[in-house]
Amino acid sequence: MRVHKSTEYAIQILHYLHQDTIHRAERFTTQMISDALRITYPLANNIMAKLRRNGLITSVRGRNGGYRVARPVHQINLYDVVLAMEGELKINYPLGASNIQEQSAEPCALQEYYKEVGESLANKLANKSIADFNPS
Repeated sequence: MRVHKSTEYAIQILHYLHQDTIHRAERFTTQMISDALRITYPLANNIMAKLRRNGLITSVRGRNGGYRVARPVHQINLYDVVLAMEGELKINYPLGASNIQEQSAEPCALQEYYKEVGESLANKLANKSIADFNPS
């Protein structure tokens, strides 16, 4: 499994929206977010679209439109963000493991171990909220 840089940016965006919403009751445009976090507009736009589609942020169109977090960040866990940005969490099986399982009626012990590792990682991510971190 590899987590992409855009997932880290998504965490920073959620944290930024949360922090600034505390101090000001306004919505933030993609350009404002892009400028504040020093990421390109197209990348910020792509991330915002994924976060919105997955219910982590809300948007309002129009002159006073923009984005806000959909719920408090202590209710958004890292697993929510990984799912939104990366899709289902999967640990890659070792080379040849699929061939071993096809030849045997029993699942490969190594595959079972990797499955446990994936479940453990998902649980660890689900137990940490965006509020638990201060992205730099």
